[in-house]
Amino acid sequence: MKRSRLFRKTLLFMILGFAGIAAVMSLVFAHLVDRNLTAEYTDKAEALARTVAESDLSLILERDAAGVQSRIDQYLHIKGVAYVVVADEQGEILAHTFVPAVPPEVLARVRASAGLRNPDRTSLAEVRTGEGHDYLHIATPMLEGLAGSIHIGMDRGEIRGYIRQALIQQLSITLLLFAICTTVAALFIRNISQPLVQLTEYAGKVAAHDFSADVRISSKDEVGDLARSMRSMARDVSGMVTGLEAAVVNATADLKEALSSLSAVLNNMAEGLLVIDSEGRVVRHNPALARLFRLEGATINGRLVSDLLGPETANLVCPRTTDAPAPDRMLETLAQRADGGFFPVEVSSAPVALKDQTGTVSILRDVTERKRHEEALRQAHDDLEQKVEERTRELSRTNIQLKIEVAERKVVAEALRKAESKYRSIFENAVEGIYQVSADGHYISANPALARILGYTDVDSLLTELRDGAGTRYVDPGKWKELLALILDKGEVKGFEAQLRRRSGRVIWISENARLVRDSRGNPLHVEGSVEDITLRKEYEAQLLHQAFHDPLTLLPNRALFLDHLKMAMERRKRQERFRFAVLYLDLDRFKVINDSLGHAAGDDLLRSVAQTLARCARSMDTVARFGGDEFAVLLEDITAPRDAIRIARRILEDMGRPFDLRGHEVFTSASIGIVLHTESYEQPDALLRDADTAMYRAKEQGKSRFKVFNHRMHVAALRLMELETDLRHAVDARDLRLVYQPIVRLRDRRVVGFEALLRWTHPIHGPVNPTEFITLAEDAGLIYPIDYGVLHQVCRDLSSWMNGRGPGPSARALNVHVNVSGKHFRNPFLVGEVEAALLDSGLPPACLTLEITESAFVDNLSTAADVLGKLKNLGVRLCIDDFGTGYSSLGYLQRYPIDVIKVDRSFVAAVNNDDDTRAIATSIISLGNSLGLSVVAEGVETPEQLEFLRRTGCGLAQGFLFHRPVAEEEALALLHAQAARAQG
Repeated sequence: MKRSRLFRKTLLFMILGFAGIAAVMSLVFAHLVDRNLTAEYTDKAEALARTVAESDLSLILERDAAGVQSRIDQYLHIKGVAYVVVADEQGEILAHTFVPAVPPEVLARVRASAGLRNPDRTSLAEVRTGEGHDYLHIATPMLEGLAGSIHIGMDRGEIRGYIRQALIQQLSITLLLFAICTTVAALFIRNISQPLVQLTEYAGKVAAHDFSADVRISSKDEVGDLARSMRSMARDVSGMVTGLEAAVVNATADLKEALSSLSAVLNNMAEGLLVIDSEGRVVRHNPALARLFRLEGATINGRLVSDLLGPETANLVCPRTTDAPAPDRMLETLAQRADGGFFPVEVSSAPVALKDQTGTVSILRDVTERKRHEEALRQAHDDLEQKVEERTRELSRTNIQLKIEVAERKVVAEALRKAESKYRSIFENAVEGIYQVSADGHYISANPALARILGYTDVDSLLTELRDGAGTRYVDPGKWKELLALILDKGEVKGFEAQLRRRSGRVIWISENARLVRDSRGNPLHVEGSVEDITLRKEYEAQLLHQAFHDPLTLLPNRALFLDHLKMAMERRKRQERFRFAVLYLDLDRFKVINDSLGHAAGDDLLRSVAQTLARCARSMDTVARFGGDEFAVLLEDITAPRDAIRIARRILEDMGRPFDLRGHEVFTSASIGIVLHTESYEQPDALLRDADTAMYRAKEQGKSRFKVFNHRMHVAALRLMELETDLRHAVDARDLRLVYQPIVRLRDRRVVGFEALLRWTHPIHGPVNPTEFITLAEDAGLIYPIDYGVLHQVCRDLSSWMNGRGPGPSARALNVHVNVSGKHFRNPFLVGEVEAALLDSGLPPACLTLEITESAFVDNLSTAADVLGKLKNLGVRLCIDDFGTGYSSLGYLQRYPIDVIKVDRSFVAAVNNDDDTRAIATSIISLGNSLGLSVVAEGVETPEQLEFLRRTGCGLAQGFLFHRPVAEEEALALLHAQAARAQG
């Protein structure tokens, strides 16, 4: 008997299962034992460390190495303790139990823990020495590390020994249980498998059609039932197989007879039969096909149908390339015979299954005779039609009058029908809602579009639910009455807008056109009209209206809406004497710096945050608007006193001073605010905003981050400034600005060694204008560039002419002219080019030109100043710091920039005789310049006492009214000639 393969699979599964369980249990048990023993050894080590720290602390503090050594040697008798090391706070070992020396790995751990102040007191680490010993190293600081530390090593070899012994015991027990279970399972499965093996052998014999065998299993369990069922099934299968074999023999005979009959039919049919496969090759054909195409005696099967019958016929009979089978079809075409002649053929095709592919079976009929009959029939039909047409013309001429009369009646009826049909089509298919309403307001008729607009599925539902009247759907019932009144009054209404409530309750906007229909006597019959849903248009209008009057970035009102609210407030002020309002005009300080440094996205975030801040500071009745850029305005309405506006302005400045978080950057900004309090005298909103803007700019001029209340003097000053700017532009264009030269004197011999070129402007009405005033105005208006460039070119030409003919000879060649340059040029890339062009055009040596620059120009242009000054210095011109000491006075400027000259400001020179501090500052500036090898020029010298002070302090050059006032070019030239004459005499 065969052995059961089921037993081997079961035994293999049990072995693998028990092996897996044993492995997992061993790993888990080993981990638990290791963790518990490690914790136990750690606790034991900590207890020993505390004992040493508590009992031997005095010996350790006294650094009694012998006493400590004798104490720690006793701990080696404790089970598991491998070593004890005592170290001081510096990591130096006092005592240890190693022989002869401490291993370097343990020494490294000891020194690594030296100096630590760990509140947890104990640290745990595993140490493996070079000799292969593994230790559990526990370090415990004494007095939080101030008195040193105790290190105890526990032998991990004992832990591994315990684990190994426990694993052996566990695996032995597991193996014994496995052997017992395997034996019991083998006996149990063997009892089951033997009957199954007999059933398997019996089933194999039945499958081989050996029904003579039998299975002898008589047990009363499920296996016995299975054996009895198989015996019964084998008897049934035996009978079925015998009957099936007889049926197959009979079916084969019938099939042969049917094939013989079908072959006789196909061979004797008049039409050609053609069967082709999916590749277009002939599989079968009948003799009629060969006769039809003159292919008698030729080999047809296996050839391509396109080669035999021509491409036209092949395209009709070949199977389609798609996966879906072609439907039955009948087509006609001209087929080509083997002799080259063409004849009409009718092709009927249908798909047919051929083994593992789909082919096509086609019947081909020669329809030449049928075509001849059809042509003859068509000719006869044409002849008949011609005769009927002639007869019809005769009848037409006979009955023409009758037709005209009938036609006239039909035209009238058709016109009426078309008119009604056209109206009905327009009525039913119109996009607009169309209705008829009786004189008392009830619907007579309506089209589907009106039903859709009002939310009804059909017209009947509309007429049924609105039987109470058409006006019930109006949100405002008065609108329906107003519409009816207008219709009765004017007879027609167009573009009447109102709100309706749809069946669902949703409110929509409609535009309605209606007219009154009267009878022949002029009495009202009904109202007919059309309705258009304009809800979307209204929504778009509202959206566009909101966008037209609101800022898209901050969602605040824009300038237009603010002016509208301001105008309404001014009108209310005229009607109500006690009504007060104020306007705050606000501009952010340093916004451009933030925008340029952090990017426009951060700038937009800042503007949104500022808008929220202003909205919080204002009241609900106030209007906060953004005008564009970093400008905002606040309309404070219904204030009780001017102090309310001042209080809100202070609150805005306070909140604006807090930091803003912009995309992870903490940014600070501030605002300058202009306030208009007395608003009763204004007629136009623009004038009020103009004055608020003026006050805001005055606040910026006074230091920013503040507010300024407008007064009339500001307006006068603004008007004068505007007029002055206009006149200055005309003066620049007309070249009304003139140059004067103030001599610079060498103090040791009071000889003129240079000039400072100064610009003067005499206004035709106001007279001489202070240079400080019109130079500042020119910088703000952008006129400083043509002014400075013109001065630069003129000065170079004048000095060059003095040196080359007009001057007093060689003495003029040692002159040096100072030209003031605005700090605005450091933001413009053309300064260096203009200086170079002026020198080249005039032929002036660069060393004769000194450019004076104020300290503020360096501070405002730190990023570009060094580059521009370096390029100017490369041209060979001299550089001077003007008004030194009045600005930031950074000594770093003298070291960082290529400076040649410093000028002591006139404010220091004027006070040297009266103020000790000023005198000390002036002395320090002059001494500093001399120490650095710089030329020092004192300006504004007007008294002999000031001159004496400058001589004592070592100042080399000076200018002022004490020596010479600024003079015109001709006077300066005469001064040089006189000085040369005195030197020669």
